[in-house]
Amino acid sequence: MPGMENDLWKLDGIGEKHTKMLEAIGVDSIKELGHRRPDSLFKMIEERHGKVVGLSEATVTGWIDQAKSWKEETSTASGAAPSKPIK
Repeated sequence: MPGMENDLWKLDGIGEKHTKMLEAIGVDSIKELGHRRPDSLFKMIEERHGKVVGLSEATVTGWIDQAKSWKEETSTASGAAPSKPIK
């Protein structure tokens, strides 16, 4: 979403390289990632970027599963940071 900070880096296994790849195909937030289908997203990545070493449909499925289970803590008066998803 324009004007929002990309939060994909908060998920395990998504670093700068994967964040840029996902942004290039319109996935710019955990919320957006959680709405995607693994097979479709993996196909889009390969069509846009070619074969990516170390990336599989299973990896993409893991990202999406994390995004769907992401739980952010309600901000407290002290401004606590959001937590990682519960595994």
